[in-house]
Amino acid sequence: MVLEGFCRSVLRYVYALLQFLMRYHAFRWLVDLVDLQAVDKVHRENALLQQRGEEEQPGEPKEEEKVQRQKQQQQQQQQRQNEATVVAGKTTKTKPDSVAISAMGNAGSASIREPVSNRTTRHSEMSTMGEDTESHSIPISEGQNAEHVLYRLKRGTRLDVHPDASLLGKKIVLYTNYPAEGQKFVRTDYRVLGWQLKNGKQITTVMHPEAHVVDTDIHSQLQLKLSGTYHFYFRYVERADTGSAGADGALYVQVEPTLHVGPPGAQKTIPLNSVRCQTVLTKLLGPLSSWEPKLRVAKEAGYNVIHFTPIQELGGSHSAYSLRDQLKVNPSFASKKGDKVTFQDVEKIIKKCRQEWGVASICDIVLNHTANESEWLLQHPDATYSCASCPYLRPAFLLDAALAQCGADIAAGSLEHVGVPLVIDQECHLEALKYQLHNAYLSKVNIHELYQCDVMQYVNNFMNQVRTREPPKNVANESRFQEIQLIQDPAYRRLGSTINFELALEIFNAFHGDCFDEESRFRKCAETLRHHLDGLNDRVRAEIQGYLNYAVDNCLAGIRYERVQGDGPRVREISEKHSVFMTYFTHTGTLGKTLPEIEADMYTKPGEFFMAHNGWVMGSSDPLLDFAEEQPGRANVYLKRELIAWGDSVKLRFGKRPEDSPYLWKHMTEYVETTARIFDGVRLDNCHSTPLHVAEYLLDAARKINPELYVVAELFTNSDGTDNVFVNRLGITSLIREALSAWDSHEQGRLVYRYGGAPVGGFYPNPTRHEASSVAHALFMDLTHDNPSAVEKRSVYDLLPSSALVSMACCATGSNRGYDELVPHHIHVVDEQRLYQEWGKGVDSKSGIMGAKRALNLLHGQLAEEGFTQVYVDQMDPNVVAVTRHSPITHQSVILVAHTAFGYPNPNAGPTGIGPLRFDGVLDEIILEASLTMKSDKPFDRPAPFKKDPNVLNGFTQFELSLQEHIPLSKSTVFQTHANVDGNNTVLNFVNLRPGTVVAIRVSMHPGPRISFDRLQKLTNALRLGSGAEWSELQGIVSKLDLVALSAALFQCDDEERAQGTGGSAYDIPNFGRIVYCGLQGFVSLLTEISPHNDLGHPLCTNLRDGNWMMDYMADRLTNFEDLKPLSVWLKAAFEPLKNIPRYLIPCYFDAIVSGVYNVLLNQVNELMPDFIKNGHSFTQSLALSTLQFLSVCKSANLPGFSHAINPPKPPKQCVTLSAGLPHFSTGYMRCWGRDTFIALRGSMFLTGRFNEARYIIIGFGQTLRHGLIPNLLDSGSKPRYNCRDAVWWWMYSIRQYVEEAPKGSEILKDKVSRLFPYDDADAHAPGAFDQLLIDVMQEALQVHFQGLQYRERNAGREIDEHMVDQGFNNHIGVHPETGFVFGGNNFNAGTWMDKMGSSQKAGNKGRPSTPRDGSAVELIGLQYSVLRFMQGLAEKEAIPYTGVDRKGPSGELTKWSYKEWADRIKDNFDRHFFVPESETCSLANKRFIYKDSYGATQSWTDYQLRCNFPITLTVASELCNPQNAWRALELAKQYLLGPLGMKTLDPEDWNYRANYDNSNDSTDCTVAHGSNYHQGPEWVWPIGFYLRARLIFAKKCGHLDETIAETWAILRAHLREMQTSHWRGLPELTNDNGSYCGDSCRTQAWSVAAILEVLYDLHALGADVA
Repeated sequence: MVLEGFCRSVLRYVYALLQFLMRYHAFRWLVDLVDLQAVDKVHRENALLQQRGEEEQPGEPKEEEKVQRQKQQQQQQQQRQNEATVVAGKTTKTKPDSVAISAMGNAGSASIREPVSNRTTRHSEMSTMGEDTESHSIPISEGQNAEHVLYRLKRGTRLDVHPDASLLGKKIVLYTNYPAEGQKFVRTDYRVLGWQLKNGKQITTVMHPEAHVVDTDIHSQLQLKLSGTYHFYFRYVERADTGSAGADGALYVQVEPTLHVGPPGAQKTIPLNSVRCQTVLTKLLGPLSSWEPKLRVAKEAGYNVIHFTPIQELGGSHSAYSLRDQLKVNPSFASKKGDKVTFQDVEKIIKKCRQEWGVASICDIVLNHTANESEWLLQHPDATYSCASCPYLRPAFLLDAALAQCGADIAAGSLEHVGVPLVIDQECHLEALKYQLHNAYLSKVNIHELYQCDVMQYVNNFMNQVRTREPPKNVANESRFQEIQLIQDPAYRRLGSTINFELALEIFNAFHGDCFDEESRFRKCAETLRHHLDGLNDRVRAEIQGYLNYAVDNCLAGIRYERVQGDGPRVREISEKHSVFMTYFTHTGTLGKTLPEIEADMYTKPGEFFMAHNGWVMGSSDPLLDFAEEQPGRANVYLKRELIAWGDSVKLRFGKRPEDSPYLWKHMTEYVETTARIFDGVRLDNCHSTPLHVAEYLLDAARKINPELYVVAELFTNSDGTDNVFVNRLGITSLIREALSAWDSHEQGRLVYRYGGAPVGGFYPNPTRHEASSVAHALFMDLTHDNPSAVEKRSVYDLLPSSALVSMACCATGSNRGYDELVPHHIHVVDEQRLYQEWGKGVDSKSGIMGAKRALNLLHGQLAEEGFTQVYVDQMDPNVVAVTRHSPITHQSVILVAHTAFGYPNPNAGPTGIGPLRFDGVLDEIILEASLTMKSDKPFDRPAPFKKDPNVLNGFTQFELSLQEHIPLSKSTVFQTHANVDGNNTVLNFVNLRPGTVVAIRVSMHPGPRISFDRLQKLTNALRLGSGAEWSELQGIVSKLDLVALSAALFQCDDEERAQGTGGSAYDIPNFGRIVYCGLQGFVSLLTEISPHNDLGHPLCTNLRDGNWMMDYMADRLTNFEDLKPLSVWLKAAFEPLKNIPRYLIPCYFDAIVSGVYNVLLNQVNELMPDFIKNGHSFTQSLALSTLQFLSVCKSANLPGFSHAINPPKPPKQCVTLSAGLPHFSTGYMRCWGRDTFIALRGSMFLTGRFNEARYIIIGFGQTLRHGLIPNLLDSGSKPRYNCRDAVWWWMYSIRQYVEEAPKGSEILKDKVSRLFPYDDADAHAPGAFDQLLIDVMQEALQVHFQGLQYRERNAGREIDEHMVDQGFNNHIGVHPETGFVFGGNNFNAGTWMDKMGSSQKAGNKGRPSTPRDGSAVELIGLQYSVLRFMQGLAEKEAIPYTGVDRKGPSGELTKWSYKEWADRIKDNFDRHFFVPESETCSLANKRFIYKDSYGATQSWTDYQLRCNFPITLTVASELCNPQNAWRALELAKQYLLGPLGMKTLDPEDWNYRANYDNSNDSTDCTVAHGSNYHQGPEWVWPIGFYLRARLIFAKKCGHLDETIAETWAILRAHLREMQTSHWRGLPELTNDNGSYCGDSCRTQAWSVAAILEVLYDLHALGADVA
């Protein structure tokens, strides 16, 4: 046993050493030598033993202990392996949570963890995972401001951290300070987390913890078993590890603590939302011996948590928050004077509350200040902000002293003769006081002098120095004078500021043109310096005077409110308690001293005790900054008098770290630990003024004592983001929120909703969607101990209804002792000295509203414990609010109606007339009815003046509470005693709803909907789990669907649906518009946005609640597709029970069903894809899915008829065609574009495995060959238009790709092509009338180009183009005899993809193409070359009967070129004619090292334009280019053309560049009118695909591959983000300048999607998509 223990210890240290060494590449050889899994197992076993406190002892353990331990270990292992649960729609399985390595956040280096603390802890960790494991997905982003975003999760949930799109391509290491199993939390102790693929496969190891982010579907998983707030951050691998401070991105996650009460062994948990907390001022509890009956009041009123103000010894003011000694119990708790009271005595009472009463406790911790009388300050005055420790406060102290002197003079009557009397109660008194302050008091202290320098001293020194130095060589230069500025004296002595004297000598000791001897020069220099210094002093004086003016105004504003204003307290006396001026500092030892004497003291030992008071800052100060620390500039809140100071306490100065004030940190740590040991939680008083690093340190110490510490905070920042900083950094569980801040019932209802749970009918969480950020959990108080009584602000009749509304909030709730007893005044934390009354002696269940409060508190607890997590608030009347709490599990509801009374009602007020209470379901019971009335004939009369009991706190007794609980409707006094039933709805009529009345009812679902609900639960569970009869049936239906059917089920835009001829169209949501797709994707795109935020107000949800139209539409449209009819039947059956449940529940179940079906359809899509996609990442799969948008059967756009002799498989009658883009190119003659189809063909069809359908498209277009060209617009072959020169080359290039990539791809060359136009002048032939082999058609296309052809478009004129001028219909194609380059076109047409034709008569561009690109367009040369090399290869293999082309000249001479000769000629000439070298002398060349856009254009200057076309050639024919030339050109494209999502179509430095496309532009500017700049700058997406692919090709050739791969991924981030967020789930045709939205673009474009999918394929081929 000893040997085993020794071995365990050795392995533990080996493990820690390996953790450190593995981070360095040089030591990774150790991996091969050590079984790390074995080491890790031993490490974890040791940690588990250490956690349980089961340290190994000498000798053998008992046999039963060994058996028990083995059994426990087996159970835990089995649980970790097999746990799979469903909660709120989530299926989860536990997985390993991390790579076991720890890294210190501050140093960034690995470390051995601290041993588990030996300090006593009260609560066990209770970390066993239960059955109900929720799953939450949270993204982590680059540069995210993590502190301002809050994610609240329950303990026991599973967290999946995902990278978001901003991290694509990065290699990252993820860290967290969430401790490894068996370890304790140490804030600065970080460890590395591992990453997994979506299938659960681990992709990182201990030795290689970095993940290559190639998609957002990788995740890091943690089971959150420990409460607290935890930090996650990542760093890029290429950056040095500088710890969490150098994070590249981060997030915080809060895990809620659990409160446990009850006896040991029988503890129960108090859910956070079940907390009902009552505040007691501890000083009013009296001796400990009397606490129990006083605290019993809280227990009997139904509270389960008691909040105690500090239990420590108080200072002289007796304020509950001014502590004299943090380590001593308040001596007033003793039974008699002189008896000793200890913390253990207090703990006994708290323990009894917890164990016997089931009541938890929290206690304030006051970290900011200590009482003026704290004796420990005498030995440690450095712990405060004093004139000694903080000299920058000396000017403010001097001001405070002057104000104190003025106040004393006023009190002595010394200023009455100047208009400032003893009683200041008029505005004229304030005006007189203002005059005296400025002219009699501030003038005495001259505070500005503490910031100024001694001018004459510097001038004299200057004169002395210049007389002893060599004459200067420089001439006086006034521009340098400003280099001399005042340097503040750190001690803030009068005229003590300094300057850089040596620099002053250099600048001011200079020649002056008007000085003719040295003496006059000396005086001139000195005078210049004096003048400059006087100016500096004057500016300082003006600045300080501005602050003093502001300070005086603030002082007078305070006096005005306190003594003059009618709405203020109108104080008349002047005393120590009510001084004229608020005291900002302690004035120890100043009594009887003059201001000069006090000033002298602040620089010496007495200054240590001139200590700054704490308080809160008026105005908009930054709560994240310590207002007492030295601020930038000369001002601070003390000098400007912006502080509401607490004169009984001094602010504590912790410094930046414990070493700055060792005693203070130790003292306060012990204080906080003591509090955490006694109580279940702490309330962080004045949190917004607590330095974050101090609170972090002290709360960490508290959590070592009590890991489940409940932390409540008082925080007023007026910003959710700033609140979240405190919550995240400090691990605050609940923030105090005040119902009394509401100004009317509507606002009160809003607060109930804001701090409550999810909305009624809220969506079920979906683990595939990211978790929405949270707002801080609230402790919602009907009254806090800091507020005046609600009786003073509202009316006594509002106490009950407002408290009832608070109790219905789905959060922690609370109140202040005295509220329930109707105490009508503020129980002041300073002034109040009377004690609370005891239960049974002055307070019982009939006191005040005690009985009703108990019922409300118990109801609040039941709602939380029974899962009523959803909230709905309804304003029934200006004074009547209804709150519904709903259970999403049982669908029971509790509805509370409260009639508020913010103002006093009519004394004889009767029932308020409001409409009935209508709800879906049946009434189970009336939970309670309660009202409060005066015991008189005027039930709502104002109470008589209240008389305080001199000894105890007492409340009103003249009011009567009426309370009925758990009664049937027949006994109701509020409702009509019988209900009206309207279908499934119940209607209750109010008959006696008077001010101050509260009624609560419990409602269950109607029996009819209950049956439907049970069916829905079964169905949705089956969809979530992927099992069960319903899921199996759906899976069987979907498994039979092909991609065509899946496209119809998921997509089809409005025009496509209409083209089906079945009367269908896209679903039109009222107040929203038509969804983008008729299929499921149209709905899911919206649901993905709506559900995470529970946006039940979205028009889609409204439409679902209003009727069944959406469900019927979704199922009925599927009947129009034969293959989808079974799915339609299934959907109709699935939706049927949905129509029978309460309408408010329909959106959440609709989402569950539709999303479940959608996921099954997506899985089927992936199953039908090749392995590259099926086994690929989500990015790849989403692009592949997007291709289905464009590939569908469209009746108005078919392929031409095929030959009957075509090889099998034969095409169907109606073929799949490829839409160029949606929605503009979806149907009819505009659907199928020759070039678009074949640019997109590989990415959309070859890479997705759709070779048969692609074959039909290739052959179909081949059938229309005419003039050696493929048509631009196919129009089903009926009216094809031959106005493009590039489509034929893309067609032939696609054939090459098909042959090379399709199974038996070469067989397509032998396919029969039924020629529509076998001759240029032929009419259309019937299918099969003229068949040719595909290779023959290709040869014809090459032959026609080689021969050359001039032709005029058939039907030229307005019939085919209303804008083109006559010359534009004339076409010319051919091959240059010297270069072999194909050429064509003229200046009046545009034969490439940049084909915009001007159409504005007004602007004068009609009939004028913006980009003719005639001559030899660069991309056509690349395509031509690639096709020729393909043909050469076929010829050399004798696979085709051709070896080349020939042509006859004008005289009949025959010219023959083999394919090889033709291709070689192109290669020999390409770089020479297209690349622009540095030596280029042509005046038209405005850039060097680029590839021309064309060669031989009519407008020769266009040849030299930099456009995005050349990367196409670099991709399809990379061997044409010199690698170094290609790389330089690509670098320039990166510099000038690369946009966020696409490529600029023209160089921004070109005079023709116009970045923003607007087709509706009707201006007279010919460059943009009618969108003529379509290709003159807007950023098109598809060219970026070829640009990226070209860079990968040439990066490999030029040695830049690694960095180019990383750069490629970085560029693709925008495309991934677009795919994830676009409702169309595709990539757009183009964007405007810098990626901005273009309204005239297709929202999803085939070639855009295809091009990016090709990039991912290339990355995959390089092995660059491995995570």
